[in-house]
Amino acid sequence: MDSTAKLLVRELLRCPRCKSGIAAVQAGAPARAFVCQDPDCEMSQAGFPALDGIPVLVDFDNSVLSREEVQLTGGSSYTERSTGLLQKVHGFFWQSASPTAANADRFIAEAKGLDPHPSILVIGGGTIGSDAETLYRDPDLTLIGTDIYKSDRTLIIADGHQLPLASGAIHGVWIQAVLEHVLTPEQVVAEIHRVLVPNGVVYAETPFMQQVHEGPYDFTRFTPSGHRWLFRHFDEIDGGITRGPAIVMLWSIRYFVGSLFGSYKVGTMAATGLFWLRHFERLSRPSYAADGASACYFLGRRSERAMKPKDIIAYYKGAQR
Repeated sequence: MDSTAKLLVRELLRCPRCKSGIAAVQAGAPARAFVCQDPDCEMSQAGFPALDGIPVLVDFDNSVLSREEVQLTGGSSYTERSTGLLQKVHGFFWQSASPTAANADRFIAEAKGLDPHPSILVIGGGTIGSDAETLYRDPDLTLIGTDIYKSDRTLIIADGHQLPLASGAIHGVWIQAVLEHVLTPEQVVAEIHRVLVPNGVVYAETPFMQQVHEGPYDFTRFTPSGHRWLFRHFDEIDGGITRGPAIVMLWSIRYFVGSLFGSYKVGTMAATGLFWLRHFERLSRPSYAADGASACYFLGRRSERAMKPKDIIAYYKGAQR
């Protein structure tokens, strides 16, 4: 964590339950390194642990996370994550052209329109998202990475349902491939709205037609229209799909063959042999591809008004023109 991020995090930390200030316990044990400053809040007594100095600001009574398990495992990831050569090989064969890198540039430009040195909250920031490297190369951004596990990029271990940050303090929120892994996406988006400054920007990528991944931590999917409705308290700057039906087909082959052989590794090998199908994505008609997309994205600006139910019908029809 650089010094700028350290100072900012100290200023912004709040109790995830009551949103009061957080205080470090002098000479406190790691199991109770931080406490809520509101004496009427239960977390003023129960406190919050720290792992190697990283605050674990989670209301464990209202989270899938367990205090005991987090401390026992040292905050390790709940699922195995591909890194290095394996990740590069998978990316080469499976990844089709994506608008993420260009969208990241637009997101950064919008955030810098609010402040030359904007604060960016990365929810699910334990690892760098696909094609999101630009965020980490820009020296003008102050990144605050949160996740439910510890990593070199995690500044706060937190549950997105209850962000332990002050209201109206963040210029931009980046949430990529996360909303499918939370129990109540509407609550997470409401928290994003809360922590953003007026006109603050959000960028989200979320699966539509993908099979289950990360096992017991996978809950939800969204059509492009459903994704837009999820962010109905935001004005849309842009929206669309990240990858289309060809990738959906490869996912389906992987899981179909995997179910026959009882092995996702065999399924992955079978699908990888058909990787060339992804090159046909560029021939797809956008309106048809959207109805069978692998995932969708939303770039928007915090608003004080919300879409009306009838608006979402017009939104779909407008996307079909």
